[in-house]
Amino acid sequence: MPSNATPATEHTGFNGGRLAATIIVVRDGDEGLEVWVQERVPTMRNYPGHVVFPGGGVDPRDFPPRTWDSGELWSGASTISMARLMGVTRYKAHALVFAAARELFEEAGALLVRDLGGDVLADARAYHTDRLALESHRISFTDFLEKERLKLDADLLAPWARWAGVDRGQWFDTFFFVATLPPGQALDATTFEAADANWFSPQLLLDGWRAGLVRLALPTWAQLVRLCDYARVRDVMNSASLSDLRLVIGEPVDDPRYHEYFTTIPIERI
Repeated sequence: MPSNATPATEHTGFNGGRLAATIIVVRDGDEGLEVWVQERVPTMRNYPGHVVFPGGGVDPRDFPPRTWDSGELWSGASTISMARLMGVTRYKAHALVFAAARELFEEAGALLVRDLGGDVLADARAYHTDRLALESHRISFTDFLEKERLKLDADLLAPWARWAGVDRGQWFDTFFFVATLPPGQALDATTFEAADANWFSPQLLLDGWRAGLVRLALPTWAQLVRLCDYARVRDVMNSASLSDLRLVIGEPVDDPRYHEYFTTIPIERI
Protein backbone atom coordinates (compact mmCIF):
# COMPACT_ATOMS: atom_id res chain seq x y z
CA MET A 1 0.00 0.00 0.00
CA PRO A 2 1.37 3.48 -0.87
CA SER A 3 2.58 5.43 2.14
CA ASN A 4 -0.12 8.07 1.68
CA ALA A 5 -2.97 5.56 1.34
CA THR A 6 -5.77 5.37 3.87
CA PRO A 7 -6.03 1.93 5.52
CA ALA A 8 -9.09 -0.12 4.66
CA THR A 9 -11.69 -0.68 7.35
CA GLU A 10 -14.12 -3.56 7.70
CA HIS A 11 -16.55 -1.62 5.46
CA THR A 12 -14.16 0.04 3.00
CA GLY A 13 -11.62 -1.00 0.42
CA PHE A 14 -8.30 0.27 -0.89
CA ASN A 15 -7.38 3.77 0.31
CA GLY A 16 -10.62 3.93 2.28
CA GLY A 17 -12.60 3.68 -0.95
CA ARG A 18 -16.19 2.60 -1.25
CA LEU A 19 -16.53 -1.09 -2.04
CA ALA A 20 -18.37 -1.78 -5.28
CA ALA A 21 -19.41 -4.81 -7.30
CA THR A 22 -19.81 -5.22 -11.06
CA ILE A 23 -21.24 -8.28 -12.74
CA ILE A 24 -20.34 -9.40 -16.26
CA VAL A 25 -23.09 -11.62 -17.67
CA VAL A 26 -22.09 -13.66 -20.72
CA ARG A 27 -23.97 -15.90 -23.13
CA ASP A 28 -23.34 -17.88 -26.31
CA GLY A 29 -24.74 -15.93 -29.24
CA ASP A 30 -25.24 -17.02 -32.82
CA GLU A 31 -21.80 -15.70 -33.78
CA GLY A 32 -19.91 -16.31 -30.56
CA LEU A 33 -19.61 -14.89 -27.08
CA GLU A 34 -21.85 -11.99 -26.08
CA VAL A 35 -21.93 -9.79 -22.99
CA TRP A 36 -24.74 -7.70 -21.49
CA VAL A 37 -23.95 -3.99 -21.23
CA GLN A 38 -25.90 -0.81 -20.65
CA GLU A 39 -25.35 2.79 -21.66
CA ARG A 40 -25.65 5.02 -18.63
CA VAL A 41 -27.96 8.01 -18.89
CA PRO A 42 -26.14 11.36 -19.27
CA THR A 43 -27.47 12.59 -15.92
CA MET A 44 -25.61 9.95 -13.87
CA ARG A 45 -23.00 11.38 -11.50
CA ASN A 46 -20.42 8.69 -12.26
CA TYR A 47 -19.48 7.85 -15.85
CA PRO A 48 -22.41 9.52 -17.62
CA GLY A 49 -22.98 8.19 -21.12
CA HIS A 50 -20.50 5.36 -20.65
CA VAL A 51 -21.15 1.75 -21.60
CA VAL A 52 -20.85 -0.38 -18.47
CA PHE A 53 -21.75 -3.72 -16.97
CA PRO A 54 -24.47 -3.81 -14.27
CA GLY A 55 -23.06 -2.84 -10.91
CA GLY A 56 -22.77 -0.28 -8.16
CA GLY A 57 -21.66 0.46 -4.65
CA VAL A 58 -22.05 -1.96 -1.77
CA ASP A 59 -25.04 -1.07 0.37
CA PRO A 60 -24.25 -1.15 4.11
CA ARG A 61 -27.14 -3.62 4.38
CA ASP A 62 -25.29 -6.04 2.07
CA PHE A 63 -22.98 -6.78 5.00
CA PRO A 64 -24.24 -9.60 7.23
CA PRO A 65 -24.90 -9.16 10.94
CA ARG A 66 -21.97 -10.23 13.09
CA THR A 67 -23.95 -13.20 14.37
CA TRP A 68 -25.07 -14.35 10.94
CA ASP A 69 -25.36 -17.93 9.80
CA SER A 70 -24.20 -17.79 6.18
CA GLY A 71 -26.33 -20.85 5.36
CA GLU A 72 -29.59 -19.01 5.96
CA LEU A 73 -29.56 -16.91 2.78
CA TRP A 74 -26.53 -18.36 0.98
CA SER A 75 -25.94 -21.53 -1.02
CA GLY A 76 -23.18 -22.88 -3.23
CA ALA A 77 -19.53 -21.94 -2.75
CA SER A 78 -18.92 -20.94 0.87
CA THR A 79 -18.18 -17.40 1.99
CA ILE A 80 -14.79 -18.65 3.16
CA SER A 81 -13.86 -20.03 -0.27
CA MET A 82 -15.07 -16.84 -1.97
CA ALA A 83 -13.10 -14.73 0.49
CA ARG A 84 -9.92 -16.67 -0.25
CA LEU A 85 -10.37 -16.17 -3.99
CA MET A 86 -11.04 -12.46 -3.56
CA GLY A 87 -8.38 -11.74 -0.94
CA VAL A 88 -10.80 -10.24 1.56
CA THR A 89 -12.55 -11.27 4.77
CA ARG A 90 -15.61 -13.47 4.51
CA TYR A 91 -17.58 -10.51 5.90
CA LYS A 92 -16.59 -8.40 2.88
CA ALA A 93 -16.96 -11.33 0.49
CA HIS A 94 -20.57 -11.75 1.62
CA ALA A 95 -21.28 -8.05 1.08
CA LEU A 96 -19.65 -7.94 -2.35
CA VAL A 97 -21.40 -11.06 -3.65
CA PHE A 98 -24.73 -9.80 -2.30
CA ALA A 99 -24.10 -6.43 -3.95
CA ALA A 100 -23.31 -8.05 -7.31
CA ALA A 101 -26.47 -10.17 -7.24
CA ARG A 102 -28.59 -7.26 -6.02
CA GLU A 103 -27.32 -4.88 -8.69
CA LEU A 104 -27.98 -7.43 -11.42
CA PHE A 105 -31.56 -7.83 -10.21
CA GLU A 106 -32.12 -4.07 -9.84
CA GLU A 107 -30.59 -3.06 -13.17
CA ALA A 108 -31.32 -6.02 -15.42
CA GLY A 109 -34.00 -8.15 -13.76
CA ALA A 110 -32.16 -11.45 -13.22
CA LEU A 111 -31.94 -13.31 -9.92
CA LEU A 112 -29.04 -15.62 -9.05
CA VAL A 113 -30.94 -17.53 -6.38
CA ARG A 114 -32.39 -20.90 -5.43
CA ASP A 115 -35.86 -21.54 -4.06
CA LEU A 116 -36.89 -23.61 -1.04
CA GLY A 117 -36.69 -26.80 -3.07
CA GLY A 118 -33.08 -26.07 -3.97
CA ASP A 119 -33.85 -25.30 -7.61
CA VAL A 120 -32.30 -22.36 -9.47
CA LEU A 121 -35.02 -19.78 -10.06
CA ALA A 122 -36.23 -19.99 -13.66
CA ASP A 123 -38.35 -16.81 -13.80
CA ALA A 124 -37.75 -13.61 -11.85
CA ARG A 125 -40.65 -11.59 -13.26
CA ALA A 126 -42.91 -12.37 -10.30
CA TYR A 127 -40.61 -10.28 -8.10
CA HIS A 128 -40.86 -7.05 -10.10
CA THR A 129 -42.42 -5.13 -7.19
CA ASP A 130 -39.53 -6.17 -4.97
CA ARG A 131 -37.11 -5.10 -7.68
CA LEU A 132 -38.57 -1.60 -7.63
CA ALA A 133 -38.41 -1.51 -3.84
CA LEU A 134 -34.74 -2.53 -3.95
CA GLU A 135 -33.91 0.06 -6.58
CA SER A 136 -35.46 2.81 -4.46
CA HIS A 137 -33.69 1.47 -1.31
CA ARG A 138 -36.97 0.83 0.50
CA ILE A 139 -35.86 -2.72 1.30
CA SER A 140 -32.53 -4.51 1.46
CA PHE A 141 -31.53 -7.58 -0.52
CA THR A 142 -31.48 -9.49 2.78
CA ASP A 143 -35.06 -8.39 3.50
CA PHE A 144 -36.13 -9.54 0.06
CA LEU A 145 -34.49 -12.96 0.31
CA GLU A 146 -35.91 -13.54 3.78
CA LYS A 147 -39.42 -12.51 2.74
CA GLU A 148 -39.46 -14.68 -0.38
CA ARG A 149 -37.55 -17.56 1.26
CA LEU A 150 -34.82 -17.56 -1.36
CA LYS A 151 -31.07 -18.20 -1.15
CA LEU A 152 -28.37 -16.52 -3.16
CA ASP A 153 -26.46 -19.12 -5.19
CA ALA A 154 -22.76 -18.28 -5.10
CA ASP A 155 -22.09 -20.99 -7.69
CA LEU A 156 -23.75 -18.82 -10.35
CA LEU A 157 -21.06 -16.14 -10.29
CA ALA A 158 -17.29 -16.13 -10.02
CA PRO A 159 -14.70 -13.50 -9.02
CA TRP A 160 -13.02 -12.09 -12.12
CA ALA A 161 -10.97 -8.91 -11.43
CA ARG A 162 -10.38 -6.08 -8.98
CA TRP A 163 -9.77 -2.41 -9.76
CA ALA A 164 -9.42 0.68 -7.57
CA GLY A 165 -9.59 4.24 -8.81
CA VAL A 166 -10.90 7.74 -8.27
CA ASP A 167 -14.00 9.21 -9.87
CA ARG A 168 -15.06 12.77 -9.06
CA GLY A 169 -12.81 12.79 -6.03
CA GLN A 170 -14.07 9.54 -4.52
CA TRP A 171 -12.10 6.29 -4.35
CA PHE A 172 -13.85 3.07 -5.40
CA ASP A 173 -12.59 -0.47 -4.86
CA THR A 174 -14.50 -2.52 -7.42
CA PHE A 175 -14.69 -6.28 -7.67
CA PHE A 176 -15.78 -7.74 -11.01
CA PHE A 177 -17.69 -11.02 -11.17
CA VAL A 178 -18.60 -13.11 -14.20
CA ALA A 179 -21.88 -15.00 -14.46
CA THR A 180 -24.22 -16.82 -16.79
CA LEU A 181 -27.95 -16.26 -16.93
CA PRO A 182 -30.03 -19.00 -15.25
CA PRO A 183 -32.10 -20.97 -17.79
CA GLY A 184 -35.53 -19.42 -18.26
CA GLN A 185 -34.53 -15.95 -17.11
CA ALA A 186 -34.09 -12.91 -19.34
CA LEU A 187 -32.44 -9.52 -18.92
CA ASP A 188 -34.08 -6.18 -19.62
CA ALA A 189 -33.25 -2.48 -19.74
CA THR A 190 -35.95 -1.22 -17.37
CA THR A 191 -33.71 0.77 -15.06
CA PHE A 192 -33.57 4.52 -14.62
CA GLU A 193 -29.76 4.35 -14.80
CA ALA A 194 -29.60 3.16 -18.41
CA ALA A 195 -30.63 4.81 -21.66
CA ASP A 196 -30.31 1.46 -23.43
CA ALA A 197 -28.99 -2.05 -22.82
CA ASN A 198 -28.46 -5.18 -24.86
CA TRP A 199 -26.21 -8.12 -25.73
CA PHE A 200 -23.11 -7.39 -27.80
CA SER A 201 -19.92 -9.19 -28.71
CA PRO A 202 -16.91 -7.83 -26.78
CA GLN A 203 -15.11 -7.20 -30.07
CA LEU A 204 -17.98 -5.13 -31.46
CA LEU A 205 -17.94 -2.93 -28.36
CA LEU A 206 -14.20 -2.40 -28.67
CA ASP A 207 -14.56 -1.58 -32.36
CA GLY A 208 -17.25 0.93 -31.40
CA TRP A 209 -14.88 2.49 -28.87
CA ARG A 210 -12.13 2.81 -31.47
CA ALA A 211 -14.61 4.49 -33.83
CA GLY A 212 -15.71 6.97 -31.16
CA LEU A 213 -19.20 5.48 -30.87
CA VAL A 214 -18.84 3.88 -27.44
CA ARG A 215 -17.48 5.47 -24.26
CA LEU A 216 -15.54 3.04 -22.06
CA ALA A 217 -13.78 3.55 -18.75
CA LEU A 218 -10.47 1.70 -18.49
CA PRO A 219 -11.67 -1.14 -16.20
CA THR A 220 -14.58 -1.90 -18.54
CA TRP A 221 -12.29 -1.74 -21.57
CA ALA A 222 -9.85 -4.15 -19.91
CA GLN A 223 -12.55 -6.73 -19.20
CA LEU A 224 -13.80 -6.56 -22.79
CA VAL A 225 -10.27 -7.09 -24.08
CA ARG A 226 -9.92 -10.14 -21.86
CA LEU A 227 -13.27 -11.54 -22.97
CA CYS A 228 -12.12 -11.37 -26.59
CA ASP A 229 -9.79 -14.28 -25.78
CA TYR A 230 -12.74 -16.64 -25.34
CA ALA A 231 -15.05 -18.10 -27.95
CA ARG A 232 -17.75 -19.61 -25.72
CA VAL A 233 -19.25 -19.23 -22.27
CA ARG A 234 -17.69 -22.47 -21.05
CA ASP A 235 -14.25 -21.05 -21.86
CA VAL A 236 -14.95 -17.93 -19.82
CA MET A 237 -16.27 -19.81 -16.82
CA ASN A 238 -13.46 -22.35 -16.91
CA SER A 239 -10.91 -19.54 -16.84
CA ALA A 240 -12.60 -17.69 -13.99
CA SER A 241 -10.95 -19.90 -11.37
CA LEU A 242 -7.57 -18.75 -12.74
CA SER A 243 -8.43 -15.05 -12.53
CA ASP A 244 -5.80 -12.68 -11.20
CA LEU A 245 -7.50 -10.81 -8.35
CA ARG A 246 -4.48 -8.68 -7.56
CA LEU A 247 -5.55 -5.07 -7.28
CA VAL A 248 -5.07 -2.77 -10.27
CA ILE A 249 -4.77 0.80 -9.02
CA GLY A 250 -5.58 4.04 -10.79
CA GLU A 251 -4.37 4.50 -14.36
CA PRO A 252 -1.48 2.09 -15.03
CA VAL A 253 -0.13 3.97 -18.04
CA ASP A 254 3.15 2.03 -18.02
CA ASP A 255 1.52 -1.40 -18.08
CA PRO A 256 1.75 -2.80 -21.64
CA ARG A 257 -1.61 -4.53 -21.22
CA TYR A 258 -3.34 -1.15 -21.37
CA HIS A 259 -1.13 0.52 -23.96
CA GLU A 260 -3.88 0.76 -26.57
CA TYR A 261 -6.28 2.46 -24.18
CA PHE A 262 -3.85 5.23 -23.34
CA THR A 263 -2.50 5.74 -26.84
CA THR A 264 -5.72 5.54 -28.86
CA ILE A 265 -7.67 8.77 -29.31
CA PRO A 266 -11.07 7.79 -30.71
CA ILE A 267 -12.89 10.31 -32.88
CA GLU A 268 -15.60 11.90 -30.77
CA ARG A 269 -18.81 11.01 -32.57
CA ILE A 270 -21.20 10.80 -29.62
